[in-house]
Amino acid sequence: MHADTIVAVASPPGAGARGVLRLSGSGALAGAGALVGALAAERGSADRVVDVLGQPVPCLVLVMPGPRSYTGEDVVELHLPGSPLLLERIEGALVAGDVRRATPGEFTRRAFENGRLDLAQAEAVLQLIHAAGAEASRRAAALLRGGLAASVARLRGVLQDARALLEAGLDFAEGETGAVSEAEWQPGLVAATAELQELADGLPAVLSGGGILLMGASNAGKSALANALAGRDVVLVDDARATTRDVVAVEIAPGVTVLDAPGDLEGEVGPTDQAALALRARLGERAAAALWVVDASAPVPSARGANEAAETLGLDLCGIVWTKVDRAAPPVENSAARSDGASFAVSSVTGAGIAALRGFLLARGHGRGARDAAERQRGALHAALAAVRAASAAPSDELVAEDLAAALRALDEIDGTSSPEALLDRIFAGFCLGK
Repeated sequence: MHADTIVAVASPPGAGARGVLRLSGSGALAGAGALVGALAAERGSADRVVDVLGQPVPCLVLVMPGPRSYTGEDVVELHLPGSPLLLERIEGALVAGDVRRATPGEFTRRAFENGRLDLAQAEAVLQLIHAAGAEASRRAAALLRGGLAASVARLRGVLQDARALLEAGLDFAEGETGAVSEAEWQPGLVAATAELQELADGLPAVLSGGGILLMGASNAGKSALANALAGRDVVLVDDARATTRDVVAVEIAPGVTVLDAPGDLEGEVGPTDQAALALRARLGERAAAALWVVDASAPVPSARGANEAAETLGLDLCGIVWTKVDRAAPPVENSAARSDGASFAVSSVTGAGIAALRGFLLARGHGRGARDAAERQRGALHAALAAVRAASAAPSDELVAEDLAAALRALDEIDGTSSPEALLDRIFAGFCLGK
C-alpha cells in the first residue's frame, strides 16, 4: 500500500445526477472521515452529510478496505449531487488535508502495482472506457477478465519449452545422442504462430480520445468550420460570441473527428464562461492534436501564443486555419511555420479550402489523429509473431533460439513481466483522471 493517499473525480466531466469522488491509500478512511464523520474499516455503505459553504449536502459513502478493492488499498467513494463546483470544493477540502490529487491513470496503476491487475488487464480498462461500439466493448471486457494474460502465459510456456529443447541439443551434432530433431519443437511454433495472429486480430480497435481540437478566439468561425467539414449542420452557429459552451465531437468521416470547443475570450470572463473553458481543458487534453482557428479579418495571433495554448493541453499544434476568407484575405505572413504544420485559408460560406483541409484531416485521422488504445499490445504481439515466424525459417538451431528469445521479450511487454518505469509512465498517462 502506498504511503500517500490520492483523490480524483471519478464521474464523467460536466453536470449530472450524481458525481463521484474516489480516494485510495492508507489515509482514505481518515481523509473522507474528516468530512463525513468517522468511518469503520469495514466493507459497506453509509448515508452521511458533508458541509459545503455552511450547507448540509447528502452524501452516500462507499467503503472498500484493501486488499479487496480495485487498487488493493483502502478505497472510499463519495457519491454526491453531480455539480462540478460542488465536487471541486469537496476535492479541495480533501486536498487541504493529508490527501493529494491523483495523476491520470494512477488508480489503475496502483491496481497493477499491487497485483490486482496485470498490465494487459490495466490497458483493457482504458480500452473499455473508450470502446467505439458493442464489439469493441466485448473484446475489451474479455481482456479485462484476464484472457490476454492467460494466453500470453500459455504461449510463453510453449516458446520456453521449444527454446529449452534447442539449447539442450546445441552441444550435440545431428545423429549424436542428445541432439534434438526439428520435429520435436517445430509443431509448437506452428501452433504459437496461429494463436499469436488470432490474439492480434482479436484486440479491440478503439480510440483513446482522438480527434482534432479546434482552438482559437470566440467567434473565430470554429463551429461553422466543423459544420462545413461534416457537410451538414451539426453544431449551433451564431454571430454572438461564446455561443459554444460544450465540447462537441463532429465526425467528418468514419473514425475521423473534429472537436468544436468554447473559444478564448478577452476581458472579464463570467462564471459560465469559466466553466465552459474548464470543460474544454478537461476534455481537450484527450484529443490527438489541435488546429488553431483564426478569423482572417481579425488581428494576427501570436504564433508563440498558439503553440502555448495547445501545449497547456499536452497537444501538438498540427496547423492553422484562416476562416472567413470570403470577407478578408489572410495576412501575407500566414506561413505554416507558425504552427510547424500546415496552413489553410477557408470559407465556410463559399466552401473555399474546405476540401483541402478535410483531406489533410483524413490523412491524419488514420494515423496520429486516431490513436489506438490497443496499439502497444498489438505491436508487441506482431513483434512476437514476426520473431516466431523467423524462428520457424531460421537455418540453424542457434538462430532459432535467438529468435525465440526475441519473441519471449515481446511477450514480456504485454503482461508487464518486464516493464521499465518509463514504459509504465507512458501507458498510464493515457488514462483520464479518476481511473
